[in-house]
Amino acid sequence: MSESKQKKLMLLGGSAAQIIAIKKAKELGYYTVVCDYLPDNPGRLIADSFHLISTTDKEAVLDVAKLENIDGIVAYSSDPAAPTAAYVAKKLQLRGIDYNIVRHFCEKQLFREYLKSNGFNIPESIRVEIPYHLDNIDISKLQFPIIVKPTDSSGSKGITVLRKPEGLADALKYACEYSRNSTLIIEEFIERDHQHVIEAEIFAVDGKVESWGLINSIRDCASNPLLPAAYSYPIDLTPERKAIVKKEISRLIKSTGQTSGAFNIEMIIDRENRLFFLDAGPRNGGNMLPEFISMISGKDIVAATIKNAMEDCKNLDISLDGESGGFWGLGVLHSSRSGRFDSIKYSRAAVDSLVREEIQKNSNDQVNPFLRCNDLVGLNFLHFSTKKEMDDVMCNMDSSMKVILK
Repeated sequence: MSESKQKKLMLLGGSAAQIIAIKKAKELGYYTVVCDYLPDNPGRLIADSFHLISTTDKEAVLDVAKLENIDGIVAYSSDPAAPTAAYVAKKLQLRGIDYNIVRHFCEKQLFREYLKSNGFNIPESIRVEIPYHLDNIDISKLQFPIIVKPTDSSGSKGITVLRKPEGLADALKYACEYSRNSTLIIEEFIERDHQHVIEAEIFAVDGKVESWGLINSIRDCASNPLLPAAYSYPIDLTPERKAIVKKEISRLIKSTGQTSGAFNIEMIIDRENRLFFLDAGPRNGGNMLPEFISMISGKDIVAATIKNAMEDCKNLDISLDGESGGFWGLGVLHSSRSGRFDSIKYSRAAVDSLVREEIQKNSNDQVNPFLRCNDLVGLNFLHFSTKKEMDDVMCNMDSSMKVILK
């Protein structure tokens, strides 16, 4: 197939986590155009065309899109790049989620406004514009604990949970370090009434959810309670609460119109059975979640994402009911301390269930404490025979898959 006859797909980001999308696009026969601001990103080595520009620079990306005469655009597993993809798609009349919707979902203060206007539960909050005067910020009407965060960051960057007023100045300063739009938010931290954060790696077609990747987002309080340390499937909720989750997610997706594409959604339910959306990224999730859901369902979510962007949706089979598929785990290998990487020590049960391992560190590489999503050592995929086996391994990662440092 000559280059002139190939359809062109632009992919925003060429990191190790995004390689799968570039390879899948090439496998499907598309000419790949990759943009990334890092000159040493691995995606540049396999892309048909590479441009060294920031994926958050909308106008620069639009210029390249016009130059390359692209037929579709994807921000695979990237929150910061999702608005850019939607912006370029709108300007060039390509398939994509509406730019205004994406913008509201990707900026936390706009997402809260969107939820409120559409009748969803939201916590009380205060918006803070940079520069700010600490003495002018009144948090007296908020109930503790509270959470302070940038409105446009991802991977828990810049986020602090406070259980008393002391520490607000430092929390705001930390949030500023990761804010691009100069807007911070302080909001009440809703306590969940279930063991794990509820995560949904879903795929919608024409406003209807077809793939229900409902998973437990397991946190490690010893390292960082704000970041997923592991995932397990199926979701561990009562039938009543599963129904609430499906109803509210369906209502959220329907509110966006006849939307098609991937969404990564985090939510919790409080003791009064009220569901609160924490985040709803209009893109595939990180930590190789699309591949995880593909293993469970036996369908190809990565291919579906690319085909959807290229308006090649005939016979798109990505159905998953959120119940069938067996018992699965996805481990986010990490350490609560710093050091040099040596190895992963697996328990017998973990070894017996291990399907795939993706270690991102070489021997003697620096390992940082698990403070941000990119502090991980690697990822692994596990398939279990029973729920008990799954819980024993995935809820006890420090003993079942321990990162050994030198």
